[in-house]
Amino acid sequence: RAAAMMPVGDDLGFLTRAELVQRYAAKSGRSVTNIAFYHALGLFRLTVIIAQIYIRYVRGQTQDQRFAAMGQMIPLMARAARDVCGA
Repeated sequence: RAAAMMPVGDDLGFLTRAELVQRYAAKSGRSVTNIAFYHALGLFRLTVIIAQIYIRYVRGQTQDQRFAAMGQMIPLMARAARDVCGA
């Protein structure tokens, strides 16, 4: 996925998403029935943060050139969040 910024996978020693959720449920004792909601919420929140940083860059309120590419990330992140929702 284009929205994935960090390498993940069991070949790198990281837990899979399913393993992470399972471990969280086991350690916390909490239900993970609605975990997709929280995953989508997290992605939407990150999308808003990226959009806020990008608009500050566009308006000249920050000069960091790394923010120039964030405009391209906004629709990708929003699409990833929507996909998690199954929409």
